[in-house]
Amino acid sequence: MKYLFTFFQLFKIGHAPIIYALTVLFLLPNTDMGRAISEEVSNSRNHWAFSPIKNPLPPEFQQDDWAQTNIDRFILRKIKDTKLTPSKEAPRETLIRRIYFDLLGHPPKYSEIESFIKNPAPNAYINLVDNLLSSPEFGEKWARHWLDIARYADTKGYVFQESREYPYAYSYRDWVINSLNQDLPYNEFIIYQLAADRIIKNNENKKNLAAMGFLTVGRRFLNRSPDIIDDRMDVTFRGLMGLTVACSRCHDHKYDPIPISDYYSLYGVFDSSEEPSELPLLGPPNDLEAYNSFKSIIDSKQSDIDSYLEKRSKELTQKSYVGKYLLAASEGLNLSADQLKKLASSKSLLHEPTIRWRNHLKAKKKSGDPIYATWFKLYSLKEDSFIQSLQLSLNELEKNEIKANKTILSLLKEKSPNSIKEAAQIYASLLSDTKATNEFDKELDHVIIPSSKIFPLLETKGQQHVRNLRRNLAKIKTTHHGAPPKAMVLVDRPTPREPRIFQRGDPNNKGEKVPRRFLALLENKNRIQYTEGSGRLEMARSIASDTNPLTSRVWVNRVWGHLMGSHLVSTPSDFGLRSDHPSHPELLDYLAFNFITSGWSTKKLIRSILLSSTYKQSSINSKQAKAHQIDPENRLFTKANRKRLNFESFRDSILYVSGKIDTTMHGRPVDITSSNYSTRRSIYARIERQNLPPVFRTFDFASPDVHSPKRPETTVPQQALFVLNNELIQDQSTAIANSQRFNQLTKHSDKIILLYQQILSRNPSNEELQDSVDFIVSSQNQTKGTDANYPVWDQLAQALLSTNEFIFID
Repeated sequence: MKYLFTFFQLFKIGHAPIIYALTVLFLLPNTDMGRAISEEVSNSRNHWAFSPIKNPLPPEFQQDDWAQTNIDRFILRKIKDTKLTPSKEAPRETLIRRIYFDLLGHPPKYSEIESFIKNPAPNAYINLVDNLLSSPEFGEKWARHWLDIARYADTKGYVFQESREYPYAYSYRDWVINSLNQDLPYNEFIIYQLAADRIIKNNENKKNLAAMGFLTVGRRFLNRSPDIIDDRMDVTFRGLMGLTVACSRCHDHKYDPIPISDYYSLYGVFDSSEEPSELPLLGPPNDLEAYNSFKSIIDSKQSDIDSYLEKRSKELTQKSYVGKYLLAASEGLNLSADQLKKLASSKSLLHEPTIRWRNHLKAKKKSGDPIYATWFKLYSLKEDSFIQSLQLSLNELEKNEIKANKTILSLLKEKSPNSIKEAAQIYASLLSDTKATNEFDKELDHVIIPSSKIFPLLETKGQQHVRNLRRNLAKIKTTHHGAPPKAMVLVDRPTPREPRIFQRGDPNNKGEKVPRRFLALLENKNRIQYTEGSGRLEMARSIASDTNPLTSRVWVNRVWGHLMGSHLVSTPSDFGLRSDHPSHPELLDYLAFNFITSGWSTKKLIRSILLSSTYKQSSINSKQAKAHQIDPENRLFTKANRKRLNFESFRDSILYVSGKIDTTMHGRPVDITSSNYSTRRSIYARIERQNLPPVFRTFDFASPDVHSPKRPETTVPQQALFVLNNELIQDQSTAIANSQRFNQLTKHSDKIILLYQQILSRNPSNEELQDSVDFIVSSQNQTKGTDANYPVWDQLAQALLSTNEFIFID
């Protein structure tokens, strides 16, 4: 009862996390649920996803013409076990539209559908699949699936006053498109993204260096290194292996067998890598004249930054500043660090040099250094009697030659300063003398800070100035037409960092050391310490290994989900102990095994699914009521899942049917949401991480902040309002209704038929034709309420663009 009373009190003051923790610690272990979790963790080695991939034999059926492939046989067995039947094959006009959207992301033309329907060849469907897989548009469509996983964006997110731009993020996006079009083996696809810098030598083609954007295009978390590394680990292991390794950042994983020591073993791999100050070019510039112009501007802007930082670095050893720091450090000799920083700020001095000076003076005072013996004596004099006491103090010091430097004494006697400030300037003139013969030439070593490290130590005004210069530089890199593409790489540090466990995830509370190595979960007996640089290449090879039971399973599950509308494992980025069990475990293994043996070919995997009767099913089952009762979520795949177009396919399809789409491939991101929007494909849209345009969120675009396992599907009023009012929809409706071919027609019926063919890729039914004619005639006869700026034919085109038939795939 006392526990319940405590929980009630905590609940009243809003301590839900504390309640959860106490539940886990005190109550849960003694419950059936707690015992189940403990038992599940202990039996994790037998978990289906951690077991070796098998090559199961497909079931055999007598006298069944539906199952054309081994995929179908695995699906059919589950269907028959529940006494259901699969759906018939979808009509050809439905199939071609489905496959166009699944592979290219836009609808087929009316002529292409008609040609396919009338093609009597038995291999017509196979040829269609092969032709579309070889289209360059395939890479553009499927790259977007991968960019969701990679949390792609063209900006860093919130980084205070620094430039938010990633000027070269597009080079990673273009690399993904090309790799998918070339059907780069998936294991190589992975390795390049994690460790291309370790594979590509100086004299080799550097284009694959762009792959490393997978790690570097993430959010920057105000440049907090532990958070950046955690994000990179999360996208690597959730994205590639379906493991929530990041859950072990502060403690052992609560469910999966991933201890905190394994997290920091891998943390050490990423922490032993860094981003170079100058990113490598991916190849020679295409336009040399434009590049030379760009280079000239960039060099000038970079010189401004370097000059300013060099100036601020040299200030620390200049006479005027040495005297100021000497005085401030003496005044704050016994202050705390925070008090000393406040004192430095009040005197317009930098914190770090002031602290260094204070520590230097403390050490010199303790050791009785002759150079500073005179200074400490003079600083102890009272200001109102400084002149009277000066000569007496100097004479006393001169009698004791051990304590005071003769050169300093002599100069002070000669100059006879009137105040401690003048004395400080005399000291500064000696200490800042750069002559090689100067006996004090080492006395400022403690305060020397190179220009490469001065920026974070500058005051706010100085940092703002540098940030403005850097923002201007980044803008030129982003917008100048002569800027060549560069690779956003990581490189190994000269010396790898040996990781230590952060107790409770706190970087300031380091625990025991751990070696850099892979997960014990998968390499327990054969686990070896990484010794090749940071270990990224060794880690990448472990992830992309034929024997890794997770990597191929995770990818074939993602591919299946994109094509079929639902996944075999409904938690595509979590294959751990709390994941959902596969709906067809043997099929998952069959696909994963054959994926590996076929050379990790993504196109071959897609082709095998597209050629199955399972994929070709109609979305309407003849026994739909019974099937819905037994399998309401269609986990048995007794029919095809109706799919709604994602935002990119919806927008691209509108531009495609209007004939206004710009099919230029690759290059810098473009604005697709402003009034002066680009008509390029949506894959090339600029993704602003911090201020993602509302239309992206309205249509369930994947968040670029974190790895996205799958997109949500919402139905909200803003979607309908977009279709009704957005400038893009209205512009393309006008373009369709004002095309040259359309204006050549005179009959209403002919124009309506053309609109249906162009937008919905089919002819209208008699009823649709009559309704459309009635709408046109009645609208033209009305004199009131007619929008002269938006003619009736444009309105009919927009109405067709807003139909479910256009937005959904059967």
